[in-house]
Amino acid sequence: MSDSPFSFGTKILGTGALILFSLLGLGVVLPATWEAEATILLPTTADAAFPYLDSPKGWLAWTPWPDSSTLSGPARGAGATMSWDDPEFGSGVFTIVQADAPRHVTYRVEVNDGRMSTDGTLELNPEGAGTRVRWREEGDLGRNPLMGYWALSMDGAQSDELQKSLDRLVLLLVDSAGSAAADSSAAVESTAVPDSTDYEPS
Repeated sequence: MSDSPFSFGTKILGTGALILFSLLGLGVVLPATWEAEATILLPTTADAAFPYLDSPKGWLAWTPWPDSSTLSGPARGAGATMSWDDPEFGSGVFTIVQADAPRHVTYRVEVNDGRMSTDGTLELNPEGAGTRVRWREEGDLGRNPLMGYWALSMDGAQSDELQKSLDRLVLLLVDSAGSAAADSSAAVESTAVPDSTDYEPS
């Protein structure tokens, strides 16, 4: 029996390298795209909800973004933009692409100079006394071989994140409606009512 010219340790390293290269090769051919969706019934009209959907400032109130985010362009509607350059989240741009009040919003997110991108839509339709909002996203994680594995779990993970954000939007709308009702009640109570004893017929 002839001895191998390679030591046991060398064989182990070689096998490990072969497995690693095989995994990276598989990651390259895996699809880097993903899709996510969530829906919820909002307790308000579409008109009341839409200001939180067609402007980056509105999005900041119910979705998480880097603290370094800055706003530019118009305040709302097509071209309204939020950008960031963050040591943890990298650089990115969120842009409202189209806004058809109060029914439809489309947007695009580009991260790290467009190497990763997301396109999203929100559609609002009346349902009972409220509004049904349906939120869809599709994204591309780029050609990094490791991202192919990440994309395998993105559909479910991102759908969960969308749902959490919609839950926060509901709470925000409920709080806003409560505040508006309280302000209205205070305004009524502060309105002066003439005392009948002060009335003098002419």
